[in-house]
Amino acid sequence: MTSDPVPDSAPAASLSRRERLLHVAAELFLQHPYDLVTVEMVCAKAGISGPGLYRHFQNKQALLIAVVEAPLEHLHQTARSIAEAEPDPRAALEAMVRFHITSVVSEAPTTLIFLRNELAVPEPDRRRIRRAMNLYAEEWISVVSPQRPELSDPEVRLLTQTVFSMLNSVAVLNKGLDKRAIVETMSTAAIQALTSPRPEYDRPT
Repeated sequence: MTSDPVPDSAPAASLSRRERLLHVAAELFLQHPYDLVTVEMVCAKAGISGPGLYRHFQNKQALLIAVVEAPLEHLHQTARSIAEAEPDPRAALEAMVRFHITSVVSEAPTTLIFLRNELAVPEPDRRRIRRAMNLYAEEWISVVSPQRPELSDPEVRLLTQTVFSMLNSVAVLNKGLDKRAIVETMSTAAIQALTSPRPEYDRPT
């Protein structure tokens, strides 16, 4: 499989004001608890005035929701497109894994941001985001299950969620490592974890 280019985060100058606010807010919500991130911090780092932010987002809470939802929808739509277009479960899984880890090293991961700030999200929005996360996970499960017939459905789900956590952790553990090397290393680890059969002696009778 050929290596896809791993884009760096888009330079601030090339982003629209709304995109710049989302980019900066994602980094801040990943690095700090919700209560410690202020509108003033986001505006200062984005180089945008307070009124400029409120032209795009009603408040900090709306900004957090937007930070999570748009990238999550993109992940889901991409995974679904891959699953529908690729009949080989192994090839589909490899493409999903690669796209996910490439996204993580390019932008702050949506899932991690949400989990760290979930209590700041109103309950209706929280349920909607949780549902979107589950739908994204289902795309992975649909291609993992055929490759792991020895696992029960709950075991496949546990394994998939564990791999998600491993891949998303790269965002906070990455200490200036080469992005292409990260993608290759973590993609290989994820594929092995998801597809390697359980040893015969470890299978329940």
